[in-house]
Amino acid sequence: MRIINHSYKRRGTIEFMFDDFPFSKVIFSPIKNYYFVRTVKWDPYDPIVNRIDLEEMEILVNEFLGCLDFYKDRKAFKEYSR
Repeated sequence: MRIINHSYKRRGTIEFMFDDFPFSKVIFSPIKNYYFVRTVKWDPYDPIVNRIDLEEMEILVNEFLGCLDFYKDRKAFKEYSR
C-alpha cells in the first residue's frame, strides 16, 4: 500500500488517499505526537477496509510525517502489533 495523495484540513487533521483504496478518503487526527485514523469515507467501489489495513495506513502516515517513533512507543502498539 502506498500514499497517493494527501491534503491538510481544519484542526490539524489530514486527509489521505491510498492506492489500495483509491476512491476512499481517510481522515487522520493528531493525538500527542502521532496521527491515528479518525474516519474512513469509504466508497463502495473500494474493497472493505479492515483493521489490518487501518494499522498499515497509520504506520505509513506516521512514517510519512516523521512521527513513526512516537507511534511505535505507544502502549497499544506493543500489545496489538503482529
